Amino acid sequence: MGQVTQRELSIPNQTTCLAQVRRAVLEFVGHGLFPSGEAQLVALAIDEAVANVMEHAFARAEGERQEITVQLETNDQVFKAVIRDSGARFDPTAVPDVDIRQHVRQGRKGGLGIYLIRQIMDEVNYSYVQDRYNELRLVKYVDNRARSASRQRPQRQEGAPKRCR
Repeated sequence: MGQVTQRELSIPNQTTCLAQVRRAVLEFVGHGLFPSGEAQLVALAIDEAVANVMEHAFARAEGERQEITVQLETNDQVFKAVIRDSGARFDPTAVPDVDIRQHVRQGRKGGLGIYLIRQIMDEVNYSYVQDRYNELRLVKYVDNRARSASRQRPQRQEGAPKRCR
């Protein structure tokens, strides 16, 4: 296993800060870790996860400043993103899979964030640290053989900064 590289950013629950998250992810994974198109997809998955936190976890905290922490870590085999928030408890791994054809037939707009995250990432795991925070772990394998060997259904677990202006 190669050298581990890490980065962490903390942002307020403001959608204007999503661009900062996308830039940080692209800078982090865009230097040869993944092909350009795949790096864009990884950034999209993390963007969707953070946007869901902003929209749903802090829905009742309008006007209050709440922080979301995004930790990025990689080596030559795997990329990991850990998203933490102290908003309302929500387990995205418990959400049933979307029937995409039915979704389109019904003309529904939105509601595909979790679906996209599951399609793009190799692992999606959630844990809640009692009275502290939600933690969503997203994993993308760099090596295709490792990816296919460890692709798994999302799991639930009970668990154990830069600023955007």
